[in-house]
Parts: sequence; structure tokens; C-alpha cells
Amino acid sequence: MSFRWVAFALALFASALSWTAESQARPHPRGGTHLYVLLGLGNNSPGLAEFGYRMQQYGIPTTVANHGDEPSLARQAIEAYKSGQVGSIKIVGHSLGGDAAIDMASELAHAGVPVQLVITLDPVSRPGVPSNVRRFANFVPRPGEDHFTMIAGRRRELAAYVLGR
Repeated sequence: MSFRWVAFALALFASALSWTAESQARPHPRGGTHLYVLLGLGNNSPGLAEFGYRMQQYGIPTTVANHGDEPSLARQAIEAYKSGQVGSIKIVGHSLGGDAAIDMASELAHAGVPVQLVITLDPVSRPGVPSNVRRFANFVPRPGEDHFTMIAGRRRELAAYVLGR
């Protein structure tokens, strides 16, 4: 009977070792989505910061920042992705923030980080979309909209893109 207990204990020990090694070999599951909202010159992007805060209410962690903060936000996003804290990055930018959104996606591309979504709202320059961007949308004012009122007029479309609907 003691032989059976020793054999059972050894089998249990071997099983525990293989389970531990197996669990360490697997990559850690990635975290959820993080949305970056980049505002235009002087943070004059009416309604866009509120849009970002609304996305937080839907459970999407969101950073709302000035377009000039793009370099530090890119570094943060790279670190968060590589550590597994974030698995999906989405970026929305208006005017100079639209240009910064493209710049941020490019920085992430250089680091080997994919970007799930980039939305530009009437960017200053014509956006060239980096290859790491899975989905891209560029909004320009419709007839009757201007550079600023277009944000309010496109809130539903923006939400549909960000929420994946």
C-alpha cells in the first residue's frame, strides 16, 4: 500500500511540474482596449473630449490629451501593449490631433505594435495610413458642417467605430 502512495505522490508531483511549466510557456492574455483621443490646437475640438469621457462610461479606458502629447502617449501605449496590459489600441484625433493620431500610429508601427483603429477628423495634412493600422476612417465636414461642428454631427458614427458596431 505504501508503494501505491509513493507512485501516486510522484505522479501528482510530475503533473504539477508539467502544469507549471506549461502555464509559464504560454503568453499571458492581453488586456483590453485603450482609446486615445487627441485634441486639436489649443484643445479646440468642441465635443471631442466629452466623446472620450462618454467612451469611458462604456467601459473603454480612455486618455484625452492635447495633440502635442503624442510622443509620450506613444511611449506609454508601446509599454502597455508590450507588458500585456493593453491588447487593442484605438486612436481618434481632430485637426492637428488627427495628424498626431497618424504620427502615433507610425511610432507604434516602428515598435511592432498593431493599432486596431485610427479615426481622423478633418486633419491638417493628408493622412498616410501606416501598415499596422487595421481600420481607418477619415471624416471631413459635410455640406453645412464646419471644422468644429462636424464633431457633434458625427458622434454616433464615431461611437459605432470605437465600439465596433
